[in-house]
Amino acid sequence: MKKRIVILGNGSTGILAANRLRRRYDESEFQIVVVGKYDTRDHEIELLMAIGVLGSRTLLPPEDGRLRAGIDFRHTEIGSVDVARREVCCTDGSSIGYDVLVVATGARPVPTPDGVLYGGARYVVRSAGLGDACGLVRVDPRTLQSRAAPEVFAIGAATGTPADTGAGPHVAVEHLVAGVREFLTRTADQAPVSVPAREPRDAAQPS
Repeated sequence: MKKRIVILGNGSTGILAANRLRRRYDESEFQIVVVGKYDTRDHEIELLMAIGVLGSRTLLPPEDGRLRAGIDFRHTEIGSVDVARREVCCTDGSSIGYDVLVVATGARPVPTPDGVLYGGARYVVRSAGLGDACGLVRVDPRTLQSRAAPEVFAIGAATGTPADTGAGPHVAVEHLVAGVREFLTRTADQAPVSVPAREPRDAAQPS
């Protein structure tokens, strides 16, 4: 049975992280799933590849705009995360278990009497044991591993770190991949998560 890495957030950082993890781990051993409310993938890249402008024999497409083959994309909104069960619960009624969870959903402005602060996604606040009261996931700066849940990692603004530009995201993703590798090496003998996936409510209804 394959182990599963679930990435929450399909902005450029989430896509970059998924691609680097897919490059590191073979499809026969690990399933990689990206979950996002909005389809932010750059479909112009798909068109340019289809007509031969981009591709392996011409210019390579940017790594943060297109998911590699072998990565599943779930176009749905995240409702909450059950850290104890290692399960992501989506607002469409579907759910997915994980062996490793990567939070890459960025930050949102939170008005306060003293001005505007930035907190994490609302689902993080709703998910006991995932983040703090501001919705931020506190991590070890070297491995990007959660201080509260060892199978959880977070990157970018979801950790309370200002969004990086230039080479910053690439460096952070390399730290993430190394941290995930360390964790999976330590837990190699553990059985994959056994939480069964639930399909969306509409999909479960007979036609």
